[in-house]
Amino acid sequence: PGVFVMPGTKATDLQRLMAAVMASGDGAVASHRSAAWLWDLTDDLFLEVTVPRVRRARLPGVVVHRPVDYRSTRHSVRHGIAATNPLRTLCDLGAVVPADVLELAVERALIARLVSVRGLRTAAAHTRTRGRRGPSVLAGVLDGRALTDRPPDSVFESRVAAFFRRHGLPRAVYQHPVQEDGRFLARVDFAYPEWRLAIEFDGHDSHRTPAQLQRDLTRQNVLVTGGWTVLRFTWADVVERPEMVAATIRSQLAKLQAA
Repeated sequence: PGVFVMPGTKATDLQRLMAAVMASGDGAVASHRSAAWLWDLTDDLFLEVTVPRVRRARLPGVVVHRPVDYRSTRHSVRHGIAATNPLRTLCDLGAVVPADVLELAVERALIARLVSVRGLRTAAAHTRTRGRRGPSVLAGVLDGRALTDRPPDSVFESRVAAFFRRHGLPRAVYQHPVQEDGRFLARVDFAYPEWRLAIEFDGHDSHRTPAQLQRDLTRQNVLVTGGWTVLRFTWADVVERPEMVAATIRSQLAKLQAA
């Protein structure tokens, strides 16, 4: 209501969200799942806005929030749309999505350097005092991070690190450079350098080519010749057969440690 679009303009999700924020009146901002989508922390748009507590916006298909601390919240602008900043977005997000969705959003925010773990902990502690569910869920996600307070290099790293933690495996080194007599041999996905065990995950990179596959096989031969044990799994193994992957790694570690 009260929002117009130029004839012939292509309809987009960004346009839908901008219309929802504008129609919600002065002071409205994209928040929760909408803000997470704006900051590229989630993939799907869900129309959700926050308005000043004195305003009673009602829009079909739009979830409207009226928090008591609206005045103390710092807002940002993303793609021309007023939105909650990344810290507040992640604090709010835990109230409306499952913990695993929030966990992935946190890792994406850390990778993009939108937030820091310390900043998230501070924001969660500050807003949790007001009895909100979202900050408590966020605090739980941060406490359970497999990478402690270090930001990951990729979502792949954080997911596999979480896999190691869930299955009680020792923490492995990510992107470990293997050297022999000062000569670089290869860089492996994850490694236990003390026991010369390399773990490679195939299929997490959607841009793999036959040339890349050939380089991977050559690299594996170099590693084996250099005295390393190499375990290879597909990303489907991790997702669909995690117990098998964990058992294989645990068994191989035990053999190498015994030797």
